[in-house]
Amino acid sequence: MNKIIKNILLLLIVLVLTYFFSGYFYNQIYSLVYGSASSLFIIYAGIAKLLAVFVLSYIFFVLLVFAGFGDKKKYWWIGILVIPVVIFELYFDWAHIYIPIVVGIVGWGVGFLVSKALAFKKS
Repeated sequence: MNKIIKNILLLLIVLVLTYFFSGYFYNQIYSLVYGSASSLFIIYAGIAKLLAVFVLSYIFFVLLVFAGFGDKKKYWWIGILVIPVVIFELYFDWAHIYIPIVVGIVGWGVGFLVSKALAFKKS
């Protein structure tokens, strides 16, 4: 399979996983760390929660999927795909920058273990 097509398929898998698991990230991470936000403008608070959770989920799955199933240039793809969300996090939530870093490290660690398990299975 062409490497570019494989990486685009991995990106599509990341986007689908991000969409479906954002609720889990909200229940487990966002509400635990940030608490529940109450505001007169519920719509804006809801959009902010949605974006924050989507970004955390996206970071986790990009690192997990590309570290686990990527090819030789997987870290290049990870860097390119994470740049927009890093800029988003730095601009909008500088005070809680440690949360996406921890989520990214956990995602990369799980992806690294998956890649080692796949390499062990091949040999």
